[in-house]
Amino acid sequence: MSRWEYKVVAVKTKRNFWTSQFDVNVIEEKLNYMGQQGWELVTMEGLNNRYAISPILTFKRAI
Repeated sequence: MSRWEYKVVAVKTKRNFWTSQFDVNVIEEKLNYMGQQGWELVTMEGLNNRYAISPILTFKRAI
C-alpha cells in the first residue's frame, strides 16, 4: 500500500485588470518547479473564481 505526503500551495500572482484572470505563466512556473521536486498535482482551485485571492494547488508524492 502506497503512502503519500501532501502539500498545499497558494500561488502568489496578479490578475489581469480587464479579464480578472490570473497570470498563467506564474502558475505554470510553479507547476513545473513542483514537478521537478517530485510532486504530482492533485487539484487546482480558484482559477475560475473571481473572488479567490490566489489559486490553490494541492500536490502529493510518495514517501
